[in-house]
Amino acid sequence: MNRYEFYELKSWLYLPVIFVGLLGNFASFLVYRTAPMRKSTVGTLLLILSLIDILLLILITPIFVLVFLPLWEDQWQKYSFHMSFFAYSTRYVYPLCMMTKSCSLYLMVLITIERWIAVCRPLQVHLIGLRYLNKSFEFQAKVLCTNRNTLKAGIFIIIFSIVFNAPRFFDYKIGDGYLSEMWMLDTEKHWWYFMFYFVILSVIFDYALPFLIMTIANYHVIRALQESDEVITGLAVQKRKDQKTTVMLLVVTIFFAFCHLFSMFLKLAESMFGGFLTQTSFYWEVFAEFTIFLIIFHTSSTFFIYYGFSEKFRTIFHDIIRCRPRSDDVKCSTYLPVNSSGATSEVKTRKSPASV
Repeated sequence: MNRYEFYELKSWLYLPVIFVGLLGNFASFLVYRTAPMRKSTVGTLLLILSLIDILLLILITPIFVLVFLPLWEDQWQKYSFHMSFFAYSTRYVYPLCMMTKSCSLYLMVLITIERWIAVCRPLQVHLIGLRYLNKSFEFQAKVLCTNRNTLKAGIFIIIFSIVFNAPRFFDYKIGDGYLSEMWMLDTEKHWWYFMFYFVILSVIFDYALPFLIMTIANYHVIRALQESDEVITGLAVQKRKDQKTTVMLLVVTIFFAFCHLFSMFLKLAESMFGGFLTQTSFYWEVFAEFTIFLIIFHTSSTFFIYYGFSEKFRTIFHDIIRCRPRSDDVKCSTYLPVNSSGATSEVKTRKSPASV
């Protein structure tokens, strides 16, 4: 198998995964845009994340899929299309793709921090008393985990991602014959840019800092959940649902970290060798494509994690596909207490703003 056959094969592999991911993230967007979901900070964050992931999959398609598909039988037309389309994609689409990737990354960090606030802080004060635990949870959820603060943090993440990745518009240029040429990434002419921005800053802000935050926060969340197993058993039904939400988001963030781990390894290897390893060996090219596939796979699979772990997500999703109308004031019977006669009670249960 030559190099071009490999890229054509991997494009056919990416295409159905991206298609499933677009459908799944669109379904997640429809679920999290409903009023019951948008009342929680987690729901707002996952709503934004679904939109960002849709945009990421759309931007990935021309760079890593369309450019290598056999759209013409004529070899010269295939070659000329490949070179010119690849040149314009790397020049203008690639930076946008990196911006959305950074947005997705730091939204996952924000979700991790939200879970740390919602789980670790209240559970730490449980030793003082269950009543104080509930008050502390309500206070922190109202003061820190609010939709207004979430929106501000989301806007900051978008601005940071745009500013941080703006220099990538100068990574490549379109040369003679509409061919893609390295511009600022030319290590011989701009070695300082390669080492300072592409290696050092990228390793810090694309991998080291977010992964360090997620690792520490998730470690404390897991410890808090393990220590609170007996406590959760005696709490209300809503508290147990909050724990299920936390477990769901733990799976999402840990899976996210695993799928990005290999790309971090490639970046660190390139920083040590001081150049692009994919230009030295075909095996490194295959490894680089494997790291890209893992990122696409994670972005395309979050719907199935939401569906498998969140009962509320499944209920609303089933209502949507059945075209069943929902009222903002009428909640599903799942979230209302049932009396001994089997009828739904009129008493409304207080729901934590952090549940999904």
